[in-house]
Amino acid sequence: MHPGGACNACHATAERRAPIFSVSGTVYPTLHEKDDCNTDSSVQGTRVVITGADGQMLMIVVNATGNFLSLEPVAFPFSAKVVHNGSERAMQAHQSTGDCNGCHTERGASGAPGRIMAP
Repeated sequence: MHPGGACNACHATAERRAPIFSVSGTVYPTLHEKDDCNTDSSVQGTRVVITGADGQMLMIVVNATGNFLSLEPVAFPFSAKVVHNGSERAMQAHQSTGDCNGCHTERGASGAPGRIMAP
């Protein structure tokens, strides 16, 4: 679906029943990609690792368009990191929403520097 778009915000307004994810977003190779821009092969094999407030870890594989999503429950606030080829990029602050692209926009919102970027 629409890489870069806020997944749950869109799903909540969908005419048909669309799932609301516990965590969802898009990983890009650079910080300022446009919406609906599929990622390239450089993010293949990337994983998003979510660690809930209860210590439970969720590892989500990024798909071919760069999107990641999960319906598995997550205890908020959670920590997040992106892992690729032995490198990682971790968020500094714990998060209280799983609609990652809501803040990780092309220019960034609510303190996010821009897109979720592979390390």
